[in-house]
Amino acid sequence: MTTALTTALATTVLAGCSEAEDIVRGAAEDAGCAAAQQAMDEAERRVRDAVGDLRADPRAAERELSAVRDVLAAAEQGLGGETREQVDRAGKAVDELLTQARGATEGTQVDDVAVDEAERQLDGAVGEITTVC
Repeated sequence: MTTALTTALATTVLAGCSEAEDIVRGAAEDAGCAAAQQAMDEAERRVRDAVGDLRADPRAAERELSAVRDVLAAAEQGLGGETREQVDRAGKAVDELLTQARGATEGTQVDDVAVDEAERQLDGAVGEITTVC
């Protein structure tokens, strides 16, 4: 009887711990999603400005895109699953835009097709993060 009572009590305590862990995990995921969404929205806005500068002031575009990439890299830390994948996807789009900005500072013509595709990738990632979160 004592063993059965101990087992029942342990099972109840473990179930309670599991529920508490699920609640904490859910809250952490929600906070991560909120931070990721904010970073992605900010990245999208700043990338639009930087793309406008690609031809006129490629150095300014490069500085802005580097800062955006740093924000996305920081946001990606601690994320998992689909949220992390979308932040990574946005980061890769920004990397392509950075390549274009660096090339432009060296006198290479900006590849409009690559810029358009990178912007589409970023838009897609921002849209997906909204769906995921």
